[in-house]
Amino acid sequence: MKHLNHTGLIFLLLFAGGAINTTWSQVEAIVKGKVVTENGAPIKNASVKLGSSDARTNNSGFFIVKNSTFPAKLTVTHSLYAEYLDMVVLPEKRQDTIRVFVVMTGKEKELEEVTISAEKVWVYPRKQANVLDFLVQPDNGILLCCSDENRYFIRSLNAKGEKTNEIPIRNHPKKLYRDCMETIHLIYSDSIYETAFIDNSIGIFQAKAVMGIFNLLKSCVYKDDKNLVKYNYSNEDQRIEYLAIDIQSKQSRTLYVGEDRTEYRQMEEYAYEHYMADEKMFHSQTSEQLKITRGIWNEKQYYDLIVINPVYIPLFELNDSLFIFDHVNDSAVVFTRDGMRVRSFPIVYQYFDGWKKELITNLEKTKIFARYDSEGITTLREINTTNGKTERIIQLEKHVFPEHLQIHEDFIYYIYKDYLNQSMHYIFKQRLE
Repeated sequence: MKHLNHTGLIFLLLFAGGAINTTWSQVEAIVKGKVVTENGAPIKNASVKLGSSDARTNNSGFFIVKNSTFPAKLTVTHSLYAEYLDMVVLPEKRQDTIRVFVVMTGKEKELEEVTISAEKVWVYPRKQANVLDFLVQPDNGILLCCSDENRYFIRSLNAKGEKTNEIPIRNHPKKLYRDCMETIHLIYSDSIYETAFIDNSIGIFQAKAVMGIFNLLKSCVYKDDKNLVKYNYSNEDQRIEYLAIDIQSKQSRTLYVGEDRTEYRQMEEYAYEHYMADEKMFHSQTSEQLKITRGIWNEKQYYDLIVINPVYIPLFELNDSLFIFDHVNDSAVVFTRDGMRVRSFPIVYQYFDGWKKELITNLEKTKIFARYDSEGITTLREINTTNGKTERIIQLEKHVFPEHLQIHEDFIYYIYKDYLNQSMHYIFKQRLE
């Protein structure tokens, strides 16, 4: 693996220092649609639900409903076909009539697809090794952070799951982290170690105090030979600004700004009503003042740890382009690697039930998936990066509450807990296709 020291990255980051907020639209519109089979034959008597409105298709497969809140979830069901799910959005010109076309597949095909996607294998079946974290490598190997009989290791595996090397480490690491320069770091609560891999050997450099370095590394989301892209949060983490930095000149420019102004105003009002400034909290003279101060402190902790939820507007490199998924404004914006805006398209996958505010790309940076959870069962929907529609659906049906999901080639990898010993964690992988 190519080794790059992160000191230069931090040096560059230290040199770097709106979107219109929208909500669900309240516009009454007529939605007309047709439901057909894969061969184009109309499906009659299919049940259609759009938002709070219901309808059934006629003998020609047509239906018509009215709805006033968009985006709206469209569900089409029929006893002979697999359920169809989609989101209906208002077109840019806000026409009074919206037309949709629904193609339903037979349940036989749905069953076949589930069977194909259900191939599962253990990655590392050693029962005595508790996997704390892992990273899938481009050569199909695995890098483990694990504990084995109260000892802790970084351990490398080949594509067959066989141990190739290991190095002992301090107890109780938090995670492994791959930065935007593909350098891997071992993270502790108080320190961070850069790692290196040469001729299948593992090396760990001297520790550096965490002291904001990890957050600084996370803020870098893309780097090539010419440019680096990083983000800054502000306004109680309800505003994110992406900066494109020229590596040679160190000059930066704003690439994109995403903001949830409504949420920020609500948080400001909450903070103003529930606690005073920090310097006024610790001057209590009487027991009554102390009681009030404790209440203020509790409110502030609740605000800082629970109420503040950073706006989720991530940037990903996909197919040689940079994609920013602005979930506040229901749109994705595409840039070239040089930071030139190319196009945008609407996104609505975030309105499906169980959305976890998480997007996952594959290691090859060619595909992206949205994650959904329902009662511990995780489902992934692949997002079409041309039009924002969700395509195939993959369910992780073998284990509940999977963690640290990673995708490489035709498999998804994750950590799961042992059913009989909840303190033990193992790696599993499931075929995507």
